[in-house]
Amino acid sequence: MGKLHYDPEDEYVCTELDESVYNKTVAGWSDFTPFYIAKRGECSFVTKIRSMENIGIAVGIVVDNSAETIDNVLMSDDGTGGGIRIPSMLIGQRDGEKLLEWMKNATPEEFKQLVVLCEFVMPYNEDDKVQYEYWFTSSSDRALDFLEDFQVMEEKFHGLANFEPHYVFWECQDCDPMYVGNDCFGEGKYCALEPGDMQIKGQEIILEDLRQMCLWKNLQATNQTDLWW
Repeated sequence: MGKLHYDPEDEYVCTELDESVYNKTVAGWSDFTPFYIAKRGECSFVTKIRSMENIGIAVGIVVDNSAETIDNVLMSDDGTGGGIRIPSMLIGQRDGEKLLEWMKNATPEEFKQLVVLCEFVMPYNEDDKVQYEYWFTSSSDRALDFLEDFQVMEEKFHGLANFEPHYVFWECQDCDPMYVGNDCFGEGKYCALEPGDMQIKGQEIILEDLRQMCLWKNLQATNQTDLWW
């Protein structure tokens, strides 16, 4: 539960936030957990959330920039997200605009009364099995080494836990056209980073990831996922 903060002059939070511009006493930071809200776009999710964390924010909120269903939208890592320790969430454009419009028009007294509550609920598995996931890309040697080592554990878990692999893509619609042409599909909506030591395009990585995902789905349907490992 916390107080919500937003700067209309820095809607996207793509640069370092300055803690000194906020008066903690007036904003109520001393009494409530600080939440911060920013609009999606102009820079990565990681850049926004890290900037928030660096000034003491406890929960980051990003408002989507299109009227889409966000249930299946991933707040993806841009490759630099290691070390971030605060939770963050993406909310729909319509819901976000309601919040921002209220904050724009609220009186100081009304603003002091606004408190936001967020809850991260772990889904309950009806078959009473642990559900665990692994997010990676086929071009990462470290990820593949981990999977090879973890196969022994998966054999011990067999029948006691449910595993699901996920393949990570990046969004880079504002990138250089040459990069988008080599490393992306959907005009930059789905991109992959080229490994520095391999002569391979991002598009080829994405196609390989999709191939592996198809293998997993087919083997899962026939109860042969041990072959995927």
